[in-house]
Amino acid sequence: MISISKGKYLLMLFIAVLVLASCQGMPSEKTQIQPQQNMYWQQKFKAFEPNDFFEDRRAMRVPVEGTIARGHLRQDLAMYQGVNADGSQVDFIPVEITRELLNRGRAQYEITCSPCHGISGLGNGLVIERGYVPPPSFHEDRLLEMVDGGIYSAIYNGAGSMPTFRRIVPRAEDRWAIVAYIRALQISQAATEEEVNSIGLTAGDFGLYDPTSDLATQN
Repeated sequence: MISISKGKYLLMLFIAVLVLASCQGMPSEKTQIQPQQNMYWQQKFKAFEPNDFFEDRRAMRVPVEGTIARGHLRQDLAMYQGVNADGSQVDFIPVEITRELLNRGRAQYEITCSPCHGISGLGNGLVIERGYVPPPSFHEDRLLEMVDGGIYSAIYNGAGSMPTFRRIVPRAEDRWAIVAYIRALQISQAATEEEVNSIGLTAGDFGLYDPTSDLATQN
């Protein structure tokens, strides 16, 4: 059996009492012990403190005019605003149109656009049944003849009673994906079933009623 001397026993008891006394379950109001005082107490101004160094006495400064946050440089007007250098709308989508882009456009369209424009772009979304001003059909001649930049501009700047959706769809790539999918919807309405099938698609890929689908068969 290990024997503990009386001195060691008292020392262990003192440490135990010291540890328990430090566990009070509440923040201490005593000044903390800072071994590096010059770092802890360095001169500084907090964000909303007055600062007499500046005329407006604000310690928190606004960014210099023209400052662009990291990763937010938008010099490509065609890509980010859908316009050319002279301000005219671009004729064509400035990104490569792929199946992946169309799939992303479809997802974004059905989440963001279909409540008003409808699944097939006919302007008969669910909110129209609640009295909202119906948008034009994407299959009208005016929108069929509109350049791609015009559709992008409607998303980016808004059009008529439609507000801007640039913050709801913040990525330019996703806005162009929506434009690409709207073009696919327009083409789908004019294409024959043979033309659609010839490129490995079905009417269901464009949100149309597919009489051969499992759901249609069940009904």
